Amino acid sequence: MINGQLSETCGNRTLPVAAPIVSSVQIRDLAGNPHPQYWSALIDTGADTTVVPLAACKELGLAPRDWRYARGYDHGAQPRRTPRYYVRVEIPEVGDFPLLAFGVQRSYLLLGRDFLAGLLLLVDGESSHWKLGRRSLWTRLVLPFLALR
Repeated sequence: MINGQLSETCGNRTLPVAAPIVSSVQIRDLAGNPHPQYWSALIDTGADTTVVPLAACKELGLAPRDWRYARGYDHGAQPRRTPRYYVRVEIPEVGDFPLLAFGVQRSYLLLGRDFLAGLLLLVDGESSHWKLGRRSLWTRLVLPFLALR
C-alpha cells in the first residue's frame, strides 16, 4: 500500500493538486525488462485506459499491438489514431500490472480505470490524503475498520 497527499510544495507554498500523483513508477516490457528511467503517474479515475510515454515504449523496443482512436489524453476533443502497447507498470509496495496502454507524447503516465481494477483508492477530501493498495489487503484490514467509524 502507498499513500500520499493531494498537494505539492512549490517554494514556500503548498498548492493543491487535482488527483493523486505516484512517483517512482517503472515501465517494463512483458518479459520484465525495465526502462532505466522512473516516471511519475497521475491516477486518472476519469480515464478508461492507461496512457504511457511513447518514448518509453520506443526505448524498450516495443512494437505497437494495434492502433485505436482515442481522445482526451491531450486535452483535445477530436479522436486521434494512437498506438497501443503491451507494457507492465510497476509501483513499489502495490504491484506489477500488465496492461494494454496507449503510447503518447508526454513525460508522465495517466493511470486509468484499467489499472485501478483490482485495487482500491481511498481519498480523504478533508485531510487531502490518499491511499492505494490491492483490494485483498484493503478488504481484510482497512474496510472493516472504516465500517466501525
